[in-house]
Amino acid sequence: MALVGADAEYPQTALVGARELVKRLGFKTVYDRTYPPSTVDYTPIVRAIKATNPDVVFVASYPPDSVGMLRASHEVGLQPKMMGGGMVGLQFTTVMASMGQMLNGIVNYDYWVPEPTMMFPGIKEFFKEYQPRAAKEGVDTLGYYLPPYAYAAMQVLAQAVETTKGLDQQKIADYIRANEFGTIVGKIRFGKNGEWAKGRTLMVQYQKVQGTDVEQFRGPGKKPVLYPEELKSGNIVYPYSAALK
Repeated sequence: MALVGADAEYPQTALVGARELVKRLGFKTVYDRTYPPSTVDYTPIVRAIKATNPDVVFVASYPPDSVGMLRASHEVGLQPKMMGGGMVGLQFTTVMASMGQMLNGIVNYDYWVPEPTMMFPGIKEFFKEYQPRAAKEGVDTLGYYLPPYAYAAMQVLAQAVETTKGLDQQKIADYIRANEFGTIVGKIRFGKNGEWAKGRTLMVQYQKVQGTDVEQFRGPGKKPVLYPEELKSGNIVYPYSAALK
């Protein structure tokens, strides 16, 4: 395992979790370092990683880093058996369009993708309304990453307000803690710690991306869901090098 990330809040937290899993699963760590947030040249970092010949490369990065690490990986020819994990930014429409085929093979986290298993009631209608507005306002055209969850959060609140018949914050909070909600991202129920009772972060793999046309990302097949099992829509292409062909 090679672990790498920016020396910043999110990457550091993600790397802590990665180290715990490496230890629990009995993997061997051959590289574990962070880089300054001001880094602009990622080639030396990637060369150092490649020299350790890792099977898996876990990257915890913010959008500029994610792009820089991916470009450097292709320049250097880094081809582990699996790569990705916690790369923020690859989910953005502009980044997907600019990176194109370089995305192929990357296994990364996501929240919503246009796969058959993710077509919950109301989601198509949401995007039919959202995407024309997004294009007009010059924001993320597809809006797959965060907008569905922003809308779902308001659905939860609306259902709680309607059922409790008022704006009493304590009643609303108690209702949200105790009930399940139907939303455009599926059914939501919260646990005692305030998180979802069952986590729903997706792991997807970029596959068969060709060129930089945004339209290819509107349909299924470019980012099939690998995990969780109940939402799985495709199989991993393994090793990483096979997905690059």
